[in-house]
Amino acid sequence: MSNKSFSDKFIPHKDDPPKLKASKIVTIVASAVLLVTIIILICIFASERRNRKLNEELAQAHTTVITSETTPAETTAPPEDEVTVTTPPPPLVQLDSMEQFVSDNPDTAGWIKIDGTYVNNVVVQTDNNDYYLDRNFYGQKAQPGTVFADYRCTVNDYSFNQSDNIILYGHNQRDGTMFGTLAYYKVKPSSSSTKGFDFYVNHPTFTFSNLYEEYTYKIVAAFVIEVEPKHTRDGIIFDYHNYINFGKKRPFDTFVDNILERTAINTGVDIQEGDKFVTLSTCSNEFEPSRFVVIGRRVRDGESAEVDTTLASINYNAKEPDYSFIYNQ
Repeated sequence: MSNKSFSDKFIPHKDDPPKLKASKIVTIVASAVLLVTIIILICIFASERRNRKLNEELAQAHTTVITSETTPAETTAPPEDEVTVTTPPPPLVQLDSMEQFVSDNPDTAGWIKIDGTYVNNVVVQTDNNDYYLDRNFYGQKAQPGTVFADYRCTVNDYSFNQSDNIILYGHNQRDGTMFGTLAYYKVKPSSSSTKGFDFYVNHPTFTFSNLYEEYTYKIVAAFVIEVEPKHTRDGIIFDYHNYINFGKKRPFDTFVDNILERTAINTGVDIQEGDKFVTLSTCSNEFEPSRFVVIGRRVRDGESAEVDTTLASINYNAKEPDYSFIYNQ
C-alpha cells in the first residue's frame, strides 16, 4: 500500500478531481478557522487570568481603614444682634487604604465591595465613560476593563456635595470578575427559583468608599432593564443612568417610583428624599442590549447598618421587560 504525502492528502493540485479539490479546500478553511478560534480562546483565557491576578493583587493591597468619628464642638448660640459666622467643614483627609492607589493612578475614585461575590474592586473615574471600558487600572489595554464611575458624578467631595446617585459601571465578565457576580442578585418572578432572593437575604448591603470615607449601602432594588426604545412597545425607557442629581428634569419621586416598580425584590428598606444612592450597572444576557442594575441607599447618619430581611419578599408584580415582544421582533 502506498503512503500518500501530506501534500497529496490536503493540498489541492491541478490534476485533482473537482470533488477532491473542493474537499481539500474545505478542510484547509475549516482547519484555519479552528486554529484562529483556538488562538482567540487562548488570548481570552490569558486576558481573564491576567485580569483575575491583577484584581487579586489590588484587593490584597487594599485595607479597610476605620476612621475615628469626630465629635462636633459645642457651640453657643450668638446673641440675636450678632452676625452668625459659618464655620467651614474640616478638610477632607484621604484614607490610608487609598493612598497607594492614588499614587499609582490619579484617576482612582474609590473602592466597591460586596460580600459573597467577586466584587472587590478599585473604582476609577475620568472625563468620559469610554476610556476604562477596555483598560485596566494601569491604563493598559484589557478587555475586562475597570470598574468606573460615571464621569458626570461628583464622587470625591463632602457628603453634601456628592451626587445624589453615583453610577458605577463594570463588565459582566464570564469568569465572575468585575461585575460578573452581580447576577447573584437576579430574581425572575415568573420562575420558581429563589436563589437570587436567598442571596439577597444573606447579603442585603454593600460598601463603597470614595477617597475619604467608607459608606454602607442598603440594597433597595435589583432589576433587568431595556436600554433601547425599540425593545419597548411604547418607545419609553427608564434611563436610570441619567438620574444623577434629582431635580425638575429628573425628579426624585420619578426615580423612586421607577425602581420600586421594577425591582424583583421588595427589600422593605425605606427611602426618603435627601437619601444618597449608588447604582451598580452591568450588561445582562436576557437580550442584546440589556442591563442588570442593583441600587443601594446609603445608611443615614445615626442609622443602623443592619437590615431587617424578614420584611423582604419577591415582587411578583415587578415590571419586567416585555420578553415576548422583544424576542419576536
